[in-house]
Amino acid sequence: MTAPTIIRRSLLEGANDVSGSTVVIDTFRAFSTAAYLVERGVDHIVLTETLDEARERAAGIPDSVLCGEDGGRRPDDFDLGNSPIEVATHPDLAGRTIVMRTSGGTRTIVRALRSGADPVYAASLVVAGSTASAVRRSPHVTIIASGLGGVSIADEDEETAGLISDRILGRPDDPKRNGRIRGGEGATRLRSTSWIDPEDLALCLDVDRFSFTLRARLHEGVATLHAAHSRETGPGI
Repeated sequence: MTAPTIIRRSLLEGANDVSGSTVVIDTFRAFSTAAYLVERGVDHIVLTETLDEARERAAGIPDSVLCGEDGGRRPDDFDLGNSPIEVATHPDLAGRTIVMRTSGGTRTIVRALRSGADPVYAASLVVAGSTASAVRRSPHVTIIASGLGGVSIADEDEETAGLISDRILGRPDDPKRNGRIRGGEGATRLRSTSWIDPEDLALCLDVDRFSFTLRARLHEGVATLHAAHSRETGPGI
C-alpha cells in the first residue's frame, strides 16, 4: 500500500480550501473534551463558531447541554466549560445533545467542512492512534493544528500533528515528544491559569486512551460530531 501524502497546515486559515481526508487538532482542550463527552455516553455533538450560534441552537434542542469557552473561560450561561474534568464529573450527560463552541477547534473544523473536506476528523492525543488508522488508506491527508484561538501556534497541537503523521506513515513514535508537550508553552499555560483544573492537563495527555474516532459532518449547514470505530470510518464513508 502506498503511503498517503501528508499536508501539514496550522490555524483557522489553514482550513481554507481543503479537500479530501482532513484531521483537525485541538489537544488543549476542545477535542479532548469531545472525546470525554463520548465516554460519558454522548453520541451527538453540534459544533458552532460563535457563542450566540451555540445559544440559538441549544434553545431549539430539548434537554441539550451548552459546552465551551470564550477566552478559555466557561460563559456564565453555559452548562460545561471546555474541560475534560468537568465532563468527567458532570452527573447527567448520557444520551443528551451537546452544543459546543470553542475559540479554536470548533471554528476550524466548521471551516474545513464548509471548504468541502471529507472525511473530517476531530483529533487530540487521546484519539491519536484511532484517527491515524481511519485515514491511513487515503491518497492524501491534510492535518490542521488549530492553535490557540485559531490565530497563534500551539505547540501541543503541532506535536499532536507530528504524532498522527508518524502513525499514518508507520514511523516509530518520538520518545521525546511527550516531554516536549509536558514542558511546552501550552501545558505551562494550563498549569498557571487559575480557573483551569490541573486534572485537565493529565486527561488531555493520556495518549490513545480511546479506540474510537470523532467524525465531523455538515448537514444543512449544521456541523456535527459523532464517534465511530475504525472499521466504520474509512475514507469517503
